This record gives sequence, structure tokens and C-alpha cells, in this order.
Amino acid sequence: MKKVNNIRKTITKEKMNLISENLYLAVLAVFVGCAFLQTTTFVIEWPEYFLSDLHVLIIVIIFIRIAFVNDYDLKEVFILAGIAILFLMVWYRTGKDVILDTLLLIIGSRGISFQKIIKVYEITVIVLLLVTIAASLTGFTENLVYYQEGRRPRVSFGIVYPTDFSAHVFYVILGYGYLRKDKIKYMEIAGILLVGAAVYLFCDARVNTVCILFAGAVLSYLTFKNRSAEKKNSRYIMKGYWSGILAMSAVLCAGFMIVSTILYSSENRILALLNRVINSRLTFGKKGIDLFGFSLFGKYIPMIGNGGTTKESANYFFLDCSYITIALEYGLLILGAVLIMYCMIGFRARLERDWVFLWILSIAAVQCMIEHHMIDISYNPFLWALFANTAVGHGNSSHRLRKDII
Repeated sequence: MKKVNNIRKTITKEKMNLISENLYLAVLAVFVGCAFLQTTTFVIEWPEYFLSDLHVLIIVIIFIRIAFVNDYDLKEVFILAGIAILFLMVWYRTGKDVILDTLLLIIGSRGISFQKIIKVYEITVIVLLLVTIAASLTGFTENLVYYQEGRRPRVSFGIVYPTDFSAHVFYVILGYGYLRKDKIKYMEIAGILLVGAAVYLFCDARVNTVCILFAGAVLSYLTFKNRSAEKKNSRYIMKGYWSGILAMSAVLCAGFMIVSTILYSSENRILALLNRVINSRLTFGKKGIDLFGFSLFGKYIPMIGNGGTTKESANYFFLDCSYITIALEYGLLILGAVLIMYCMIGFRARLERDWVFLWILSIAAVQCMIEHHMIDISYNPFLWALFANTAVGHGNSSHRLRKDII
């Protein structure tokens, strides 16, 4: 009788896991879709309580998974509670829904295959991106084209700004690389490089072009190393010191940008050169620090960018560096938490010998030195890997690996 009852409980748990997982993935698609559409020139009026109802729905899904599916140890409970308290405090103070959205998507992903999460992200963004491009080229939505001195015409393809369009493409390529991993073919990599060239040709988005081309080069290198190792009946293993650096890449990038911004002066030749190369990121970051200063929980920072209109703003002020933006707008505590989470994800990828994912995290960390999409759910999906299952197989070994890092 006990065995029969245990079987019934197992079946019930498996059903609840499948139902709640599919519900989470469906809500994830809606979250990502809504966030993506806000980066386009489509004029959309959401129902009054639509976004708040989404928050309620995903909270219910999280409670269902906690009650019927997930088993937490004491360490995980403390980590989850700490993250939740911190993010909710900052959300309450700043009113920025992206903080709440990020928190709910991270907690809700616990125990779900990260491969499935990335597939949902890829399908959602690719479909909406293609629809947006088609709508902009056929006149259903505005296709902003920017003419700037010394640069070719920059086309945004229905997105509010050309660099934002190229950032969507960049993160889609990283997601594709994550899904394909060791199975990727050289022809696919060639396609990635062609996409990078097209981004440069039509958008003149230099940072994302370099990052896309570098991602293609890394995938090509890893493919070559894996195939070379297979011929010797072995497996490619990255050098320990190098994989450690990659796992710490977000912290290293953040430290470099924050220190460089604090120390920036036009009289410093090295930093002045760096500032010119990265298109005045240090200038605006320094201005932001001088005007608003660092705080633990962040504060409202009025930013005026060039997106959404081809008219140049007379009072342009925008913080492009993700690390500076998070530190000033959401506070040092959120920045610290985000960097710790990225390190946890990176060291887990290192432990699992997932070199593709480790490189993807590092390339994204470098891109975030120049652009502001680190915790933007319509762009960067990789923070959701914190509690998700990332190991091949997604069974007990995956759970142990995740707990080893946490």
C-alpha cells in the first residue's frame, strides 16, 4: 500500500512539475514579448492591469512549484530570501518593474531546463523581431533612419534605435550559440559572421558588430578544439586559470569600467583615448556619478537618449554602461547581487565544463561595458540560469552541480 501511495505521489508531482513548468514558460514568453514590444516603434496600449496581472500569475506559479515540485535545502532558502528581500526593497524604492520582473523570472526558473528557457526566449524574440522588421519595411510601423555626420545611414528596422536593434540580434545569436553548443556547424558560424557584417552595414553599430564577430570566432575556435579532441578520443578541457577568469568576467568588467569612470579626466591621455574609442561612455558615466552619486538602493535618474526619434536631443544624457547604470539607478547592493549571481552561474558552467556557456557569459559581460542591457529581460536571458537546470541530463547530477555552486 505504501508503495502504491508513493507511486501516486510521484505521478502527482511529475504532473504538477510538467503543468507548472509549461505555465512558467508560457508566462515567460509573454513577459519577454511585452518587454520586446516596448523597444519597438509600435504604438501599443496595454490593458490597465495587464502587466500587474502577469506578476500575480507568475507569483502563483512560483508558489505552486514551491508547494508541490521543488525541494529546497536551508542554504537555498537563505539565498532565495536574500535575493527576494533585496530586489523587492529596490523595486519598492525605485518603482522600476524590470527589477520585479527579473526577480520573478529568476525564482520561477528554479528546476526548469535552461535549454527550454532559452528556446522560448529565442522563438519569442526571433518571431517578434522578424515581424517588426517586416512591419517597418512595409510601412506598418515607423522605420527610423539616423543620419549622423561621418557615419553611413543607420537603420533601426522598427526598433527605437539602431544599437538597440543590433543588441537584439547580438543576444539572439548568443542564445542560438547556447542551444547549438558542440553541435554547431561551420556553415552556421559563417551565417553568424554574415549577420554581423549586415548589422555593421545597415546599422553601423560598431560595438555589437565586434561582439557578434567575436562570438562567431569563439564558436569556431571551440568547434575546432572539440573536433580535434574527438579525433584523439578525448575531450577538450579549458585551462583552469583561463576558465576562472571567464567565470569572473562580469566582476572584472564592472571593476574596470567603474574605476575608469571614477578616475576619468580629459587630461589623462589613456582614459581620454579610451573615452573616444567607446564614444564618450566615460564622460557621461562621470557626469552621472558627480550629479547623483552612489547609493545602496538607487535613485531616480532622468535620462534623455536619442531613441524613438531622429531629432537630436539638445540635453542628451544617457548612461550606456550597464555597470554604471545599475550602480546609480538601482544601487550598489543590486549591482553586487547581480555580479555575484553572474559569478555563481559562471563557476557552475566551469564546473560542468560548459565552455560555450562560459564564453557566452563573458562576451555578454564585455558587451555590457558599453551597453545598458544587462538586466533588461527583452535582451539578456542569461541571469535566469541562476536556479535553472543547466547541466546535460537535467537530473540529480544537475541538481547536485547547482547546489555545489550555490
